[in-house]
Amino acid sequence: MKNIFNGKDNSEIIERLEKLSPDAKALWGKMNVAQMLAHCHIATQMTTGEINPRRATFPVNIIGRLLKPRMLGPAPLPKNTPTIPDAVIKETRNFQTEKLNFASAVKRMAAEGEKCAKARFHPFMGKMTPNEWGRINYKHADHHLKQFGA
Repeated sequence: MKNIFNGKDNSEIIERLEKLSPDAKALWGKMNVAQMLAHCHIATQMTTGEINPRRATFPVNIIGRLLKPRMLGPAPLPKNTPTIPDAVIKETRNFQTEKLNFASAVKRMAAEGEKCAKARFHPFMGKMTPNEWGRINYKHADHHLKQFGA
């Protein structure tokens, strides 16, 4: 299973990030490419504990825990999967700034490894180990890079 903390898997994400351009069009979903990069950066900040989004409440938290094995498994994330409210980006964002922010966060995850995964709870899936954070971050980045053809 690919993991953002693995150097090879991390480099793959960085290489794909470099293929993005400001005019990249989404193959599905509502975000533009700059918003997607900001959204993905939020996911890394959740992992490192830089931001602490609100936890899902009943019954969504139960659904999240039931879906956790599927979300962390080998199958790609489904298109148009809903996100947590704290990760919705509606405002205009600068492509270059967001690309730099996300790329820096991804590189930091390779450099620091699992020790940078300070968060213990995912707002939807509940308790998470550092390894699980690494897996979901890879899958999340992969999902959104595919969304924009990278």
